[in-house]
Amino acid sequence: MQKTALIPHAHLPRAHDDRHVLTSTVDVFGAAHWLLAERAPEPGGDVRPFDALVVSVHPGGSVELTELSAVRARWPHLDRLPDGGFVVAASRVCRHEDANQVQVFDALGRETSSFSVGDAIEHLLVDEAGHIWVGHFDENPAGIRRW
Repeated sequence: MQKTALIPHAHLPRAHDDRHVLTSTVDVFGAAHWLLAERAPEPGGDVRPFDALVVSVHPGGSVELTELSAVRARWPHLDRLPDGGFVVAASRVCRHEDANQVQVFDALGRETSSFSVGDAIEHLLVDEAGHIWVGHFDENPAGIRRW
């Protein structure tokens, strides 16, 4: 059996070490993105909208910062849209919370739309055409869907 050593794809720049990493991803174009908040979500508490920072490291090492306003996802998934915007989705939807758990942000970090894709999100991916793919836990009969 051949062994292959893994190497890091990208590192979160040290200037942001003081923030809490909510999630991270590598987009379809090879850029790494971290969604950061001032503090970790509080267990069991209501989710109040909060401002977040996306730190992006592009292939070649350039760093880009995008501030997102009024993020509502407690345990989020993140991916980048081809136009420079971002999609943030909450894994779970509580009955008393906003049912539109997917938020779409423009390249300036402003929410442009929100919608529901069903509870129990396990995977989120945006393809090169900008389609949003969502995979659900096995308890959701829809499995995987494209939006």
